[in-house]
Amino acid sequence: MAKHLTPKQELFCNVYLETGNASEAYRRAYNCSMMKPETINVKAIELLQNGKIAVRLAEMQKELKKASDITKERVLTELSAIAFADIRDYVKFDGTTLTFKSFDELTGSQAKVIESIKKKKDGSIELRFHGKSWSLERICKILGFDSPKDLRLMLERLDESQLDQIINQIIDKNE
Repeated sequence: MAKHLTPKQELFCNVYLETGNASEAYRRAYNCSMMKPETINVKAIELLQNGKIAVRLAEMQKELKKASDITKERVLTELSAIAFADIRDYVKFDGTTLTFKSFDELTGSQAKVIESIKKKKDGSIELRFHGKSWSLERICKILGFDSPKDLRLMLERLDESQLDQIINQIIDKNE
């Protein structure tokens, strides 16, 4: 435990890193039985803005990062596979019939995009993909963009050869 934090502040930091939710961390660390949800939210934000808390969270995140082999690049690679997936990579259409491609035809990157496959009661197969919108939002956060709109605006400023280069780098990393 950091010597400059109270036990409750340290617990707040631990729970915040575990859940990513400041209000939940505040509820678990402090007695909130008589507080309104709005008050809890304000108090949680105040704690996050406390210099000692911010420093401790940064220390803890650094420790976690060191202990894991997960890098921003690895996360971006996974999210990019989802965000830029194309349905045509998963199905075949001969003009009348739509069929799923064989798993043997999918790249590792394409397989990561699939969230679930389910056989329905009527015998049809449902193929679900991980969320594109959510993935784009996470990519934007990691890269420091405020919104997918900012990413779109940045991409629109690039010429075709620059876009091709970015796409090829993503594909190379995913395979």
